[in-house]
Amino acid sequence: MKINRKDCTIDMHDSPYRWSYTMVVAGMIFILLSGSFTSCRKDTVSGPPLISFIYEKGYVAHDTIVPAGQKLKIGIRAAGPDANLTYFSVRFDDGKSQILLDTGLNAPSLVYNLEVIKTNAPLEKWTFLIMDRNRVEQRVQIIFTKSDSSKWGKIRTMRNIILGAQENQGTGSFFALSDTSVMTLPQAYENQLLVDMVYYYGQYEGTLASPNEAEAPGFFTGPQGIANWTVKNETRYDTTLISAEIFDQSGNDSLILAAYEPTAGKKKGKYVQPGMVFSFRSQAGKLGLVKVQDFTPLPAGSVILTIKIQE
Repeated sequence: MKINRKDCTIDMHDSPYRWSYTMVVAGMIFILLSGSFTSCRKDTVSGPPLISFIYEKGYVAHDTIVPAGQKLKIGIRAAGPDANLTYFSVRFDDGKSQILLDTGLNAPSLVYNLEVIKTNAPLEKWTFLIMDRNRVEQRVQIIFTKSDSSKWGKIRTMRNIILGAQENQGTGSFFALSDTSVMTLPQAYENQLLVDMVYYYGQYEGTLASPNEAEAPGFFTGPQGIANWTVKNETRYDTTLISAEIFDQSGNDSLILAAYEPTAGKKKGKYVQPGMVFSFRSQAGKLGLVKVQDFTPLPAGSVILTIKIQE
């Protein structure tokens, strides 16, 4: 090692410590760069969203063979460990792919419960998909196979049920499937737990609905109006291609299950006409069919129905 006293500089080229000095400098540079890369990875790399079935009593969480008509409860838990969940969908496939739910959200976690009824289809696939803010997807799927030992269930038939529209002063507009009672608005207000169906006539059409349908409160107002109810049962309807003749011939729930589409139900059955047959699912989870026998297209008119429902 040579020292130049004039400018006080040190020449390391001849020093036995030259390689140690070089290694120290190189090590410091490596540590700094490693810290930078680690910081970048932490900011840009995140884990995928997590989704799983709920494994608790009362839930089904695996592929199952079940008879047609059996009720099943599915539970889903999902979470985004590093990014909020932004999308959730529920898809149903019984040979035809359908979407039951397709919704956006912005939440760190999700708990979702779904009650289904096994249809008459040989095979059903239910798929639950979640996506996070980073557009990373995860999904789980469950398959229900119809049991070969499926037996058709018994049904109840209710004939000549007359419901009045909102301005009908002589006939009630509210119906209870449990005891076949027809109620006026004051009676329905006192028996909210029992009311499954509501009939009203809109601007152009007669409509079958239920207390939880959005437009029904606008037709039944006042202190006892639906808007002031504390219990609002929901019945969901779907139009069918079933003829009145086929409806009349059905003696068990095979036709009801064949007509049932889990993803198709709406909160009201519109444009009622004589001969039409609607599929429905009640608040209690009972499936049924309702046939329109006759119809008077007025706000003070009425509709005459025959209803077949699972026992």
